[in-house]
Amino acid sequence: MMSAQNADLSLEYEIGDSVFIENKEWIIAEIQETSIRLQRDGVDGSSRTLSLSHDEIKDIVKESQHMLEN
Repeated sequence: MMSAQNADLSLEYEIGDSVFIENKEWIIAEIQETSIRLQRDGVDGSSRTLSLSHDEIKDIVKESQHMLEN
């Protein structure tokens, strides 16, 4: 059973959504109960993944919005 917090998060983020980290676009590839896995393809065809907690993703999104506002 999912907690209300995780259920709310799943409505905020969906697989395929973009998240920008240090001016690089990462795509949400998988949403798990405790983490979100991001994926990024390089121009050379390589693929990288990054796994962050739900709170880390929220902080990154808030920081990005703050930077765009200023």
